[in-house]
Amino acid sequence: MAAFQFVNYNKPGPGVSKDAPPKSRFVVFFEIFSRKFTNLIKVNLMFMIPVIIAFLMTFGVSYFTNSVFLVFLPLVLISPFVAGLTFITRNYAREEHAFVFSDFKEAVQKNWKQFLVHGIITYCFVILMYLATTFYYYNAPNNNFFYVPLAVCIMMCVLFLFMQYYIPVMIITFDLKLRQIYKNALILAIIGLGRNLLLSLILLLIFGGLLLLFMLTGSALVLMLLFLLAVLLIFSFVSLLCNYMVYPMIEKYLIKPYYEKQTEGSEEEQKALAAAADEDYDEEAAQALEKPKPEKAKSEYVYENGRLVRRSEVEAVFDDNLIDPKSK
Repeated sequence: MAAFQFVNYNKPGPGVSKDAPPKSRFVVFFEIFSRKFTNLIKVNLMFMIPVIIAFLMTFGVSYFTNSVFLVFLPLVLISPFVAGLTFITRNYAREEHAFVFSDFKEAVQKNWKQFLVHGIITYCFVILMYLATTFYYYNAPNNNFFYVPLAVCIMMCVLFLFMQYYIPVMIITFDLKLRQIYKNALILAIIGLGRNLLLSLILLLIFGGLLLLFMLTGSALVLMLLFLLAVLLIFSFVSLLCNYMVYPMIEKYLIKPYYEKQTEGSEEEQKALAAAADEDYDEEAAQALEKPKPEKAKSEYVYENGRLVRRSEVEAVFDDNLIDPKSK
């Protein structure tokens, strides 16, 4: 034991070398997953409350009707709570802090309307595509023409699936109308085709592997373990994985271009500054710098607490005219 008396635990470690190669995103993801493992379980348990309630309502409706459209309609009620799940996992994907309960609750309160509308649209789209593809599939052997709309339906389903990777995180990140979010999600679904296919393949391997495990064993123990996995982790893990993979696309094509556009100076100012920096700059260039520059128009949106919001909403907090005189 005496050998350990000379160890100074207060001495700083070697740290990370500045020349060390950057870690791969694969490694970083599992580092985040390991650090946030406990919180991911907490978030998943919170999210399971509306999930269980919605499934119980689904079973209840199934006793009164066999309509596919009506039986699964209660599942739409889950969609507002996706806001809280997405907000927490998005912050974790960006390696930012999030309070599990309070941030989850706040995200649901602020975004439940858009998520509910999105849930209704998604539900109607899935039901419509199910009816259409079923009809075309069973009639295609008798009429080859039906293969064309069948292929179109499949392509629409794939694109809509890719859009689902972006829509939730865009709703909580940007102060945009839902149609604008759908438009941006469709663009990202196309230009990020490789990333979207990779993410879909990973999810297919995960769920396909779990299903195959159950089919091969068929034991009640495996079924119980799968149910326990769903209750404790599966939703938060999938949300973290999706946000981790798609957020760089959102940052690259939506957030960074917005700030670059706001920060770049006018061409005339750049020319005047370049002339002033030259030793032999003329008098006209100096006078150009002395002229009062018109104040740049403030951007309509600002990035506040991980969300693009209108500037007026932020400045309203500090507007003295909005203070109630009775409160003084």
